[in-house]
Amino acid sequence: MSNKGLRELKRRKLREAKKRRKRILAGGIALVGVFSVGYFINVDDDDFTIGRPTEYRQALGASETNDKQKQEPQGEFNEKATKAGFSDVEVSEGMEVEDTEYSDTLVSYIRAVCDQEAFQYPNDYSKTDKSIREGSYLPFYGCQNGYAKIKIDDSFYYVNKYGLEKLSAEASVKVINGIAYVNSDYTLPQDFNPGLDKTAYRAFETMRQDMQRQGLDLKIASDYRDFDLETRLYEAGDVDSDVPATSEHQLGDAFDFFTGTIKYDDKFTSSKEYNWLKDNSYKYGFIERYPAGKENITNHRSLPWHFRFVGVYNAKEIYDNDLTLEEYLKIN
Repeated sequence: MSNKGLRELKRRKLREAKKRRKRILAGGIALVGVFSVGYFINVDDDDFTIGRPTEYRQALGASETNDKQKQEPQGEFNEKATKAGFSDVEVSEGMEVEDTEYSDTLVSYIRAVCDQEAFQYPNDYSKTDKSIREGSYLPFYGCQNGYAKIKIDDSFYYVNKYGLEKLSAEASVKVINGIAYVNSDYTLPQDFNPGLDKTAYRAFETMRQDMQRQGLDLKIASDYRDFDLETRLYEAGDVDSDVPATSEHQLGDAFDFFTGTIKYDDKFTSSKEYNWLKDNSYKYGFIERYPAGKENITNHRSLPWHFRFVGVYNAKEIYDNDLTLEEYLKIN
């Protein structure tokens, strides 16, 4: 056979081999398709689950991790707090903080008898970013294994109970059903100085922004006032002042509101802002503390500008049942 004939035969064989490969490939794809269709036709509906996008699963995982971090530690922290580092701390007899159980509701106030660090979890010394100072009053939420649960700003922390003490009857802060209460019968210690309650202020900011979107203008005339400031205002005859140590402003979660030029004036009740507060402030955790017509119950003159943060649950119960705080806490 000539060279030309050999080349033509070789090209023909190559073309035939290429055609065979295409037929094999096409047959394989068809076979896979048949099996795939067969699988989805025969699969049980209960077993079929559409996979979530990877980014969604990652976000969900991060959310679940954050939720777990926020949960109350249960059982995994069994090590008990000791007096190590607190051997020189003196606590009056009978004033020692006792182990009870943790709560999310305010139990009482206690006092720090020395400086110490506060931790995000009991005995987890690697996660601290806060501290307490000697003499400071602390909102107390129970104690387990020697670690007292307290609140700093608006987050829970844990401190060693051997650096704390209960308050004496003369220096106590009245707490009823998780709400601090003050009046002429239940006074506050002169050195009780918690500062502005950040949870309450954050609730106010949310409420103010919602009001602003409705064209309403609400401002704060006064919030936290310590004993000394209350004393100066009272001695000066300020219209909003109370007898020192009896003012809710010293608790840090009471606010005096105003709008425009209406400040500390009964004309505030005719403003759109006041009427909105009457109907909506409970949704943010606020109550009108001394409403008109209930002076015989509150034992306080009417102050339409004075609102108190008590939390959404409590505020809704008070609003729905048209109660004063005294009636809600069953005082008097």
